[in-house]
Amino acid sequence: MKKNSAFSRFFTFLVFLFLYAPIFLLIIFSFNQNNSNVVWGGFSLNWYRELFQNRIIMRSLYTTLLVSLIATVIATIAGTFAAIGFYGLRRRTRNVLNTVNNIPMMNADIVTGVAMCLFFVAFFALWKDLALWLNSVQSFVTLPTRLTLGFPTLLIAHITFNIPYVLLSVSPKLRQLDKNLIDAAQDLGCTWFQAFWKVILPEIKPGIVSGALTAFTMSIDDFIISYFTAGSSSSTLSMTIYGMTKKRVSPEINAISTLLFVTVILLLAVINIREAHLEKAALRQQSLPSAAGPSIAPAPQRKSSPALRRLGRVAAAVACGALLITAGVGAFHNTRKPIVNVCSWGEYIDEELITMFEEQTGILVNYQTAESNEALYSLLKSGAGDYDVIVPSDYMISQLMEEGMLEKLDYSQIPNFSLIDDRFKNLPYDPANEYTVPYTWGTVGIIYNTTMVAEPITSWGAMFDDKYAGEVLMFRNSRDAMATALLYLGYDVNTTDENELRQAAGLIADAKSRGVYQAFVMDEIFLKMEGGNAAIGAYYAGDYLTAVENNPDLAFVIPEEGSNWFVDDMCVLKDATHYEEAMAWINFIASTEANLRNMDFIWYASPNKKALEGYPAYYEELYKEELDQETYEIMAAPPETLERCQSYISLPEETRRLYNELWIKLGIQ
Repeated sequence: MKKNSAFSRFFTFLVFLFLYAPIFLLIIFSFNQNNSNVVWGGFSLNWYRELFQNRIIMRSLYTTLLVSLIATVIATIAGTFAAIGFYGLRRRTRNVLNTVNNIPMMNADIVTGVAMCLFFVAFFALWKDLALWLNSVQSFVTLPTRLTLGFPTLLIAHITFNIPYVLLSVSPKLRQLDKNLIDAAQDLGCTWFQAFWKVILPEIKPGIVSGALTAFTMSIDDFIISYFTAGSSSSTLSMTIYGMTKKRVSPEINAISTLLFVTVILLLAVINIREAHLEKAALRQQSLPSAAGPSIAPAPQRKSSPALRRLGRVAAAVACGALLITAGVGAFHNTRKPIVNVCSWGEYIDEELITMFEEQTGILVNYQTAESNEALYSLLKSGAGDYDVIVPSDYMISQLMEEGMLEKLDYSQIPNFSLIDDRFKNLPYDPANEYTVPYTWGTVGIIYNTTMVAEPITSWGAMFDDKYAGEVLMFRNSRDAMATALLYLGYDVNTTDENELRQAAGLIADAKSRGVYQAFVMDEIFLKMEGGNAAIGAYYAGDYLTAVENNPDLAFVIPEEGSNWFVDDMCVLKDATHYEEAMAWINFIASTEANLRNMDFIWYASPNKKALEGYPAYYEELYKEELDQETYEIMAAPPETLERCQSYISLPEETRRLYNELWIKLGIQ
């Protein structure tokens, strides 16, 4: 018996260690002086100070709290009335409705999120047709013809998935309620509303409070449903954190996660303490001797109460009113200030530039991120990515242009376009310079740990070599991963030859089957390479310069077979809601000052000629030391290096389908 007890305690300890050790590690590194999660640089509170100075995070926090509070209030009211309505129904009907109510709670969040996204997109399409027709037959009111995902849809989604939790919390308290008390109160002269206020409400108040706290906690914590229903104009705290982690999990993210963890713990403590207090109070009440002598059995209860039936009918009116309030609040929220919705890559901008732009123009910037060009494309095609400005790479720009998804730019509103170096103008994907303004450029190569490899890496062959089995990180996007294999085989990165592409895919598949790859990654490469958890990884030069700051053992090489050099451009989506604001943003980012700041922050080369040539002097003035020439040439590859590199071009549709087919066969998620 003692052995079993000791084993149980040990097993429980292991379970809790598995669950909470990562959280404690996160908390510890939130106080790390440097920006690494694997290398301790000393104790500091700097990340907490930066957290509260970060406008993007603070704005996301504001949106999260606003949505959570409004959704909690509306869901609590609607859920309470719904529970009362259920209570007044016959048992069989009530059981059916309770089962339906439980489905959203048991259903996977991603199913609910995708379903609501599709519902809103379909509704917006119907609304457009209806609004166009109504505007054509009358001129008294002009209805907007374009609705998009945003604050109203986010709020409606939160209300929808919170109501079942409120109903579940209130229903047990109603079952403990004697229905005859309501009729007795009315017999004594109470109206049905007075009966509700003075009889029902006090009895079910603990359930209402518990439901409200649960709803608020669920709203604060939600990510998946918010991700599919927030659109491009709103971002909750969880979405912002997710976007930030696409690059790396910085101590700043650790800090906000620590605060969220502490907040949830406190909310749970409040709920549990309250429940325990109420249970003790109920036990004390039951233990008190009754002044009326022995207890009398309650009178037989009727199946239904007129007051309850009236309250049940009121529930529908409350729900309709809640939706109208939601729409009104959302409309006010989205129209109070001009805004521009931007989608780029993680840690691909100095966030001080966002603050500067907002202060100079009065235009709010909603900045979101995508993991890859392919992920961005999928988001845009789904209808959930209603952005104004996007920052895709060269080959993806061609594809978006072919599909008519980009809007021509008004270069008269972008005078800073004249500062762009001529070699980044009239490129093959935009030969007439109608759709793009270059943002950054760079090269792809191999990052390797000099302490974990026997000799310097010089060839793409290292990505397929058994010698480094289990220590290689490959791209988790098809275009870059296939390019490494094509280059090693001596083929063009833009080949459309099916046999060559199948050879390249076969090379990757063979290396995968032999255990060469530790993982297929994107920005997760930072943690692995900085922490010495992998020896070799294919990635971008600018990101190498960021990683080497935390691990000086890392080195970078553009293999002898050549590589890819890319340009990321700012583009505007077709029918962008905030076109003028988008022009202002692009012009601001194209300025010399913005490019110098970005080069210093993200370590990617600028297409602004003055900024590119002047960065070494800018660096020396800022840091009081000279910029290492090797570092500068990795960031801004010299002409002799670029001669060995190729740019991606948009591939024919049949080739893109083949890419997808081969990638799916590789089984890479």
